Amino acid sequence: MIDVLQEIAEERESTVAGIALAWLLQQPAVTSIIVGARRPEQLRDNLRASNVVLSEGEMTRLDEASKLKPEYPLWDP
Repeated sequence: MIDVLQEIAEERESTVAGIALAWLLQQPAVTSIIVGARRPEQLRDNLRASNVVLSEGEMTRLDEASKLKPEYPLWDP
């Protein structure tokens, strides 16, 4: 997941945290997120993420990278 976040962040001249927050904000089941920042520039970066609209391709890349392996009883041995 981090590798894909890094790639998209570099492509968009953004930060990994900003892309991660943008991805979360575009998830249908997510209604809010809690951010944490120690420095003002981190807070600014977090707030900028609300203006980032990821493309369908970027969302697919991130969704695929974040998929969890099926657990018992759904796993296929």
